[in-house]
Amino acid sequence: MAQIRNAVMRWILIEPQTIEHFRGTMPGYRDWLAVLDGDPIGVAVCARIAGMEESAAAFAVNCVLPEAREQGVGTAIYRQVSAHARSLGKSELELFGFADDLGGVRFAERHGFVVANRARGLRLVLDGCPRPPLDLPENVAITNLAERPELARGVWELLCEAMPDMPYDGDVPMSPGSFEEFAARRLAGPRYIPMATLTAVSEGEVVGLGQLGWMDHASGIAEHEMLAVRRSWRGRGLGKALKAAQIIWALDNGLSELRTGNEERNAPARAVNANFPYTPLPDGLLYRGPLAAPT
Repeated sequence: MAQIRNAVMRWILIEPQTIEHFRGTMPGYRDWLAVLDGDPIGVAVCARIAGMEESAAAFAVNCVLPEAREQGVGTAIYRQVSAHARSLGKSELELFGFADDLGGVRFAERHGFVVANRARGLRLVLDGCPRPPLDLPENVAITNLAERPELARGVWELLCEAMPDMPYDGDVPMSPGSFEEFAARRLAGPRYIPMATLTAVSEGEVVGLGQLGWMDHASGIAEHEMLAVRRSWRGRGLGKALKAAQIIWALDNGLSELRTGNEERNAPARAVNANFPYTPLPDGLLYRGPLAAPT
């Protein structure tokens, strides 16, 4: 499953142990392997959207290897995930793909999906990357959850404030969910790096977060999972400082590459990234559309 997903998604890597973690922590999660003539050629996933279970949409994955397309496999997966979404009480699906996957774009359009989010993808190759300066606002210190695990609830409280501000054309605002759900999904499992879950603290309050998560341990590739700043602290350079701290941590710990993506309307996050030598990746597309008709 991981091999197929990585071959199709390419820039969003997943490891087998991460799939196992999702199975145990994502609400309503089910997955299937599509097999054609004895060969595994596709992956289907469907679950409630974590932290946003009241949404009318379910999250789904529909991955088919390029060489196995145009044989009805994607349509069969679409029907499978739609049936599971319907059993969860959902009436729509959200799917992720890339703008340069023309077959995926055509499939989404043919089935009535529209783009709900367009993320400008970026990568930072760390070999030869200059060490950025770390300029913190006054009275702010950066620590991490390995050193200060008691700050976990403060991280969640920060995200409860910051995530609804993120551009998203869904039917409910973005949310981390309950603290217990958030901790199980984002502060545990194979992607979680406690030392790289960087927290900006002022007078005992968590005012910013810069979290890295593993994409591929063996290759040393991690993802900028989250960059968030409390509303009252925005515009003071804290986001830039947290991004610099993430890059410094990655350099000091021998990582090879960081990857990220920000919704095209998220001007503050994109402005932060412009301070560093990222190079572009294909746009990531979050589609939203109807369930397949029942068979």
